[in-house]
Amino acid sequence: MNRWLSLSLVAALTPGAALAHARLTGSTPAANATVSKVTTIGLTFSEKLIASTVKAELVMTGMPGMKDHPPMKIAFTSAMGKDGKSMTLQLKRALAPGTYKVQWSAAGADTHRMGSEFSFTVK
Repeated sequence: MNRWLSLSLVAALTPGAALAHARLTGSTPAANATVSKVTTIGLTFSEKLIASTVKAELVMTGMPGMKDHPPMKIAFTSAMGKDGKSMTLQLKRALAPGTYKVQWSAAGADTHRMGSEFSFTVK
């Protein structure tokens, strides 16, 4: 068998090789972190994303002193990084103290939309 054909078959038959999906590999602030002044949120992904498929949402889920704080969407502008593997959410002003949840969804080269969420706290 041709050496290149053998390598191609191994790559194609390796579990996960054809099933790679975009996933979040890091964020600033990090998941479950407690931070102070937040004016931007950075997301880093495992692969280049299809920009037209990227969606994100930022919601304040709790506020100190308010037991039953209803979820409140926070406005931002977003920009994809030049590498296509990162995204920045630019806030109009620093986040108030409270708990926040970031939800995202996007597709990579395989066009399969993936998504997840993480939370952090601003003190």
